[in-house]
Amino acid sequence: MERLILFDIDGTLTRTLNGYIPFNEAIEKTFGICGDIRTVIPDGNTDPMIVKDIFVNANVAIEILDAEWQCFSAKLHECYKNAVDRGTTTVRPLPGAMDLLQALSGDKKFHSSVVTGNFEVTAAVKLEAAGLAPYLGRGAYASDSQRRADLPHIAKSRCEEMSGRTFLSEQCIVIGDTPKDLEAARHNHMKCVLVGTGRYPLEELRY
Repeated sequence: MERLILFDIDGTLTRTLNGYIPFNEAIEKTFGICGDIRTVIPDGNTDPMIVKDIFVNANVAIEILDAEWQCFSAKLHECYKNAVDRGTTTVRPLPGAMDLLQALSGDKKFHSSVVTGNFEVTAAVKLEAAGLAPYLGRGAYASDSQRRADLPHIAKSRCEEMSGRTFLSEQCIVIGDTPKDLEAARHNHMKCVLVGTGRYPLEELRY
């Protein structure tokens, strides 16, 4: 039976050093407000939800329109790419991630893609910087929906369209590092594998 493997990026495939710098810079450039991602727990959230949490935590009342999210996505891509190019922010594959993706890409029974809370353009920067982009098909991103639970189904539909195959929900496996990855998988009746490579130790991921 063929399988569709849907990987989270941050904390599952990659580790980012000083990622807060471009994120905070993009917030200020877009909204004219100083916000700090280090004041919230971003793990498992989409980028728009992270920004909302930052503003709530800072007692900032602001209504963000769709056009402003598009602007923020563009600014975040610009800031992230510049930071990676300068070396002030680094993105590295986690141990074993490259080997796993290479092994999956060599087996026709497996199809690998992503389900991530990043905007698509930012996800591309991270995966390129980590050297993982060649092994992953286009999946689902915060650009598609602010709700994490929506993303696995979007990724499945997108992969079906690109591959010409049909995947049943039970053929799909979400791989992540937070309880929200599990919640999203369950919402879509998909299997889930959680890894203790991020903020949450394995003891907290045993459901």
